[in-house]
Amino acid sequence: MKPRVLFFSAAEISIPCLEVLKRRDEVDFVGIITQPERARGRGQQIRLNPIGLWAEQQGIPFFQAEKMDNSAYEWLSAKQPDLIFVMAFGHILSERFLTLPPLGMWNFHTSLLPKYRGASPIQTAILNGEAFSGVTLMSVVKKMDAGAWLAQKKIALDASETTPSLTEKMAKASAELLEENLPALLARNYTLTEQNPIEVTFCSKYTKADGELDFSKPAEVLERQIRAFQPWPGSYFFKNNERYIVHRAHAIAAKNASQNIGHFCVDSERKSLYVTTSSGNLHFEILQKSGGKPLSIADFLRGDRNF
Repeated sequence: MKPRVLFFSAAEISIPCLEVLKRRDEVDFVGIITQPERARGRGQQIRLNPIGLWAEQQGIPFFQAEKMDNSAYEWLSAKQPDLIFVMAFGHILSERFLTLPPLGMWNFHTSLLPKYRGASPIQTAILNGEAFSGVTLMSVVKKMDAGAWLAQKKIALDASETTPSLTEKMAKASAELLEENLPALLARNYTLTEQNPIEVTFCSKYTKADGELDFSKPAEVLERQIRAFQPWPGSYFFKNNERYIVHRAHAIAAKNASQNIGHFCVDSERKSLYVTTSSGNLHFEILQKSGGKPLSIADFLRGDRNF
């Protein structure tokens, strides 16, 4: 009888891992636990998340858990899973869930633990200007992201890395980790590495307020923020009580000795716009006025006289 495998996830980043489990002959992929349908899109229609949609299309049984309560446990235990994987799930799991599968519960965490435990490791790696990040396959314990790890895969960050682009790399790397380590997990033939508590760092969950650009920061820091906060929480600033969303910008070194921080400069042909910062200038490439559409800077300046 094949080992029975289950997956917990609510985010699209997990789909390459799901596809690995679906095609691997040595396991029986018996189900997915995900989060419930939500109002999504401009029309706020009630829709399944990407994991629920994938499961529906592939004919994989799935359960939508608002919280991990008795009903979720009953559904899960009825599947008699031998092995459970977790990625981007968003629920805290109690001891009875953790101890249910005899081959353990394993999480794909999108950082090189013990660095960046918490809710935003991808965004934080970009925000902090990391040259490398990666994915860790780790055992799940009651304390957040504190389990010993089985394997890691290192990922180089490009100079133009955004959260969507790095998420795509993390998804691919997670599937590779699963492919490489599934036989060892099924055979219980592996060695775990405990996290060094001295090296532990944390990252927090960002809010909409975190997206406001502070021009007293260096331009290169603001450029990283804009790349890190795509698509959430986004990056924006206010001018004359109007809110502007920044989709793309780049930093250029400059002394700005004669200009105040936060001074907006438009060229004579109205084809470029930058703002002075504490160190360097932030040149905008794609801007969106609140309620409008994202536009290239030349098209934007053609229709906006606030600069």
